[in-house]
Amino acid sequence: MKKINHKISERNVTLELLIFEKEDKKLFTKTFDQWVKLNSIIKKELLGTRKTNFPESLSEPIFCLEMNFGKLIKAIGNKKYSTSFDCFDIKRDKRIQLKCSSSNGPTQFGPRSQYDEIYFIDFNVKGFVDGYYEIYKINNSDIDNVLVNKTQKLTDQQEEKRRARVNIRSKIIKPKNLQPIKTGNLKD
Repeated sequence: MKKINHKISERNVTLELLIFEKEDKKLFTKTFDQWVKLNSIIKKELLGTRKTNFPESLSEPIFCLEMNFGKLIKAIGNKKYSTSFDCFDIKRDKRIQLKCSSSNGPTQFGPRSQYDEIYFIDFNVKGFVDGYYEIYKINNSDIDNVLVNKTQKLTDQQEEKRRARVNIRSKIIKPKNLQPIKTGNLKD
């Protein structure tokens, strides 16, 4: 992996990004295996009721490598430039929000999330986690208008400064019969 600076002239900001290379996949696999081991200890030895969330420090690099995007570290310059996104598409100057799931539970959205595109990486495709994943591109209008309860859309809760929770798999991917744009396996 390497750090780069990417200047966005019209916004007077420079983004510090991490760019990942194929060789980094070994580190991703090693980290994934350690996360699996930790969850095994939590469940079997400590008798925990649920496993730890999939670490964003792992899901974002895996996604960036697959999509050839940069992982946002920080923005330098314009103090008003929102850095509430996760990754950046250098070729198209697009802010990317990434959501990940390794369970059947909901995904959270912060009240100030700003992005141009949103993607979902699913590590629980088969009903269990074994390193296989699927990446989906989600239409912004689908995510903005999804009902998070009987009366409120995701954007309604964000306007109330609440952390909206939605199960992207059951509320968007399955009803719209979305197909993954990429698939991968950390074990390959």
